[in-house]
Amino acid sequence: MKNSILKLIAFGLMSMVSIVQAHSETKSDESIFDATALAHACLNCHSPTATTHNGERLTIPNILNHDSEATYQLLVAYQQDELPPNTTIMNRLVAAFNDEELKAIAEAVSTIDLEKKQ
Repeated sequence: MKNSILKLIAFGLMSMVSIVQAHSETKSDESIFDATALAHACLNCHSPTATTHNGERLTIPNILNHDSEATYQLLVAYQQDELPPNTTIMNRLVAAFNDEELKAIAEAVSTIDLEKKQ
C-alpha cells in the first residue's frame, strides 16, 4: 500500500512538472495556459482525502475552500522563495508563471467543487 501511495504521489508530481514545463516552453509562442487544468492538476498532491497507508492524513495541505486572494498570496510567496526551505517543490512549480497567471490559477483553485463532480 505504501508503494502505491508513493507511486501516486510521484505520478502527480510528474504530471504537474510536465504541465509547467510545457507552459514555459510555449510561453514565447502561442500559450497553452489553462488555469482550470492546472488547478485540477494541483489535486494530484493536494487532495482533501490524501492519506497514508494507515489512514493518517498526509502533511501536504488541502488547498480547497480557501479564497483566491489567500491562495494567490501563497503562490507568490512560493515563487519568491519567501517560505521556509522545507516547502519541497512548490517554488519550482510556480516559477514559470507571471502574476496574471498566478491569479488565474488561484481563482480556478478557489472555484473547485469536488462534490459537484460526483
